Formats: sequence, structure tokens, C-alpha cells
Amino acid sequence: MKRRDTFSLIPLGLAGVGGMFSQAEAFAQTCKKGGNCAKAGHGGGGALSMTYVSRVKEMLQWVRANQMENIMEGAYSIARAIEDGRNIWSCWDLGHTNSSDLFENRNGKPAFLVPGFDSKKAKDRDLVLANFPWPAGYVEELGKRDFFVIGGPSPWGGDIPRHDLIKESIAKNKIFPHSDIWIETNVDHLGAQVTIPGSNAKLGPESGPLNGTILWMMVADACRILARKGKKIKIEGDEPKLSGDKVPYVNLDQPLMDNYFDTMIMQLDRIEAELGNLKKMANMCVDTLLSGGQVYFYSRYYESLAGEAVGRRGGFPFAQGLADGRMDKGTSKDCCIFGTYAPNDEVDLKNLAAIKKKGMRVASIGPVTRDRKIPDGPAVFKETEVHAGRMYDTYGLFAIPGMDRKVCPTSGSMATSLLWVMSVELAEELIRRTGNAPAINCNGALKWADEHNGQMGAMFRERGY
Repeated sequence: MKRRDTFSLIPLGLAGVGGMFSQAEAFAQTCKKGGNCAKAGHGGGGALSMTYVSRVKEMLQWVRANQMENIMEGAYSIARAIEDGRNIWSCWDLGHTNSSDLFENRNGKPAFLVPGFDSKKAKDRDLVLANFPWPAGYVEELGKRDFFVIGGPSPWGGDIPRHDLIKESIAKNKIFPHSDIWIETNVDHLGAQVTIPGSNAKLGPESGPLNGTILWMMVADACRILARKGKKIKIEGDEPKLSGDKVPYVNLDQPLMDNYFDTMIMQLDRIEAELGNLKKMANMCVDTLLSGGQVYFYSRYYESLAGEAVGRRGGFPFAQGLADGRMDKGTSKDCCIFGTYAPNDEVDLKNLAAIKKKGMRVASIGPVTRDRKIPDGPAVFKETEVHAGRMYDTYGLFAIPGMDRKVCPTSGSMATSLLWVMSVELAEELIRRTGNAPAINCNGALKWADEHNGQMGAMFRERGY
């Protein structure tokens, strides 16, 4: 294994991270005393759907208590790679794909993050963020060439405890032996978090908010470290460029990853405040399914919310996707969950009009503000039956000196979390109305996945859900 000595790579400035651990330690003690982290933490609630939030928070709290040094080491390694002119390839599991939160012109995304991997363009000593064995074949490249690898486990690979339950063709993909830095998350072979009565497969994959939070924590401090050295980084998106003396710039001497983590936990807690709207969305979907219609999931870029919902482990076989340039489906019998990453994106508004023209019912998930302000004029959330996502903003969190836009958004992880909380409500509503559990896919990497998922597909085609 290529694992370097942890402390040799981290400058003394990391001493400022010391204060990060107090909240995590307090949380751990509360869990021990109460015996249940979901009850001890905020947002546990009484609804089954909030189990998804509680489980994601438990996993994140463990990461915070045990992996912060590795995450900070990752941030310094990314910064060094940028200083040296090396590429940053992101094969990091952000949901159903490694590009779901790194799509084109993403608000708050540093231009140095390249989703995916191109073996022809990759050079020795490039840095690879790797906790997902996709695109196909790149894991073999890690073993053949001299890359710096920040790795982590995935249910779709051989780095998890029960890799004996994974198909041999997939379990052979082991990232750990090639990793210079390893960030453990304790993911398992199931890769989903909520037990639904009557279902052999759990609902709600955790990879979006879990790995998304870790990625943006690393990126936040990589940008801060680069800014301390006077390095200017291009930040993508349509946010107006920062200017003037009122910009709330961060303190470059203080780590940012803990701030990002705290913001994510706070926003996850706020999902419970919009549970009523998520229930209305779920009811809209159930109305559609039981009347013979189809449920679609839209995002401008298919790999985002649409890709997260469709064909997913821990997701529904009935889910179908729409995206810009892929709008040829849907009738007045159908409905759509419309995922946005800005409230008034012109392409989204055009596609929303096309969907509504077909007579489809539409609900939406996404931010309603730009820089904490609700935009004047048309916006997606103003034109749908029900909306969720009022707890987060379109832009990144941090204004960093030398960078023209704020970095590190939360909207990707939050949209994914809202989707799966709504999905649990949908499953419960189907059970209440019909007495039947919906078909739910299991992890396709499991040895028995083909049989299970084949049966789930047949069940959906026969009864509609």
C-alpha cells in the first residue's frame, strides 16, 4: 500500500483543527448514554422518513470524530497538486455518478475539479479522488501508474467488510491498496439506510450527502490553503463576481471544513421543517402511480437529481428520468419531481413549461434563494404544486480572498437528501393505501442482485409500483 505517514504531510497549521473535535466527542458521549444516536442527535423525529436523515448524520458524525486528520491531509495534498500544476481527477462517489454534484458550470465548484478520469490526458503524479470504481477500467490504471490517490470505500467494490457478498468481477476493484490517503466511512454492502416493511432491500442510498460532504470539506480547505499562498482559482457558476468592502471573506488562518460540516448538519436538521411538503409530494406520486401514470424525475443535467433517482440501489424501479435534451417522455397521466440547483435557471424554466404543457403534475426540490435573496420574476418553485428546499442557497458557502465567487455549495447533497426522505414518505403512503410494499432495488453489485432486481422490475411492470 502507498499510504504515507499522516503527520509528515500536514503542516503545523493543522493545530487549529484541535477545536473541531469537541462537538464530535460530545455527540459520541451522548450516543453512549442514550444508546441511540438518532434520538440523541437533532432531527431524529418520529417519522420513518427522518430515519434517513438520522442515519446520514450518524455516519457523518463518525467521520468527523475519526477522519478529520485524513480529510485535512487530503486538502493539503490537493493544494500541493494545484501548486505543482497537476490535474485533480474526481472519481468520488457523489450519488449515482461521480459527476452528479460536479456538473457543467456548477455554482461554487473550483475549475480544478475534473469529474471522471481520462487515461490519455492523465499524467504521472496527478491526484485522483477515488472511492467509486467508475469509469470502468480506471482502478487498474491506479495500480499501473504513479498517481497520488485519496481513496475511500464503496458498496460497489472490494474495500468493504463483506466483499465476499459482492460479485467477483466487481469485488476485484480495490482502491485501498493504491491509496496514499484513506478516508474511511464505514459504508456496507447494502448501501442504503431505511428498512421498509415488506421489503428485502433498504430504501435511500447514503452516498450523496455522505461523500458529498467529505468532498466539499476537503475542497474548502484546499482553496483556503491556496489563497494563503496568493494562488487565484477560477470558481465556476453564474454568481456575480465578488467585489467591494462588504464581502464576508473567511479568515484564512482558520480551517473551513468544520464550518462546512456544521452547515450541512444544520440544513439536514431543517428537513423536518418541510416534512409536510415532502408528504404532499409523496401523495402526488402515489396518486399518479395508482391511476396508471408514471413518475419522472428531472434535472437539467441528467447525472444530477434525475440520475440519482433512476436505476438506483435503494431506489424504485418505477422511477424514470428527464433532463435538458431528453424531454420526449411524459403525458397528462404522469407527474414529475423537478430538481433544480438555482431557482430561476432559464433552461429549467423552459423545460418546466414543456412539462406543464403536457398536463403533468409537478413538484420541485431546490434552493429558492440566490445569496439569501428570493429572485424577482419567474422561478421554478413559484410555478409548481409544492416545493421543498428552503434551507439552502444556490451559491457556495465561503468567500475566500483571491477567488471571484464563493466556493463549496450544499445544494447537491441537500437535494439528494430531500429526494430520499420524500421517497420514504412515498413508500409509506403506498403501504397505507394498498397494503403492499413498493418494489425497491438492491445494490446491483451483490451476488443475488440480478435475481432480486429482476423480480422487482417484473413487480413494477405488473402492478405499476
